[in-house]
Amino acid sequence: MTDCRLSISSRGNGWESNTVQSAKLSIDGDWARVEYKIDGDDCTFELCPARAEQVRRGSVNIRMAFVPGGKTACILGDDDIRGGYEIFTTRLDCTIKSHGFNAVIEYLSGDDRERICVKLRALALGK
Repeated sequence: MTDCRLSISSRGNGWESNTVQSAKLSIDGDWARVEYKIDGDDCTFELCPARAEQVRRGSVNIRMAFVPGGKTACILGDDDIRGGYEIFTTRLDCTIKSHGFNAVIEYLSGDDRERICVKLRALALGK
């Protein structure tokens, strides 16, 4: 894995979150994986043109899958105590190059169908 700079921008109904941090990046053709930490939790984000998935392990485990035009779920917890809610991905655009990736994910979250947009950019350091 290569050191990289990761930018994540998320926006929803009345809220916004932006972060830039160091991470580890792996790219193999049209597939990318980045490993990073948020608030002490270990996170991974995997991406290809047809699917993306974010996993967060820590205080509360979270797994979210994104498939363009498809219903998936946000799963909270682990095998002992688990819950979640439906998400519907309206857009998944990505560009993956040997030195990094850009991705835009738009989805409707939960029963209230909150519209959320997440933009991620990973750029290998020294390239």
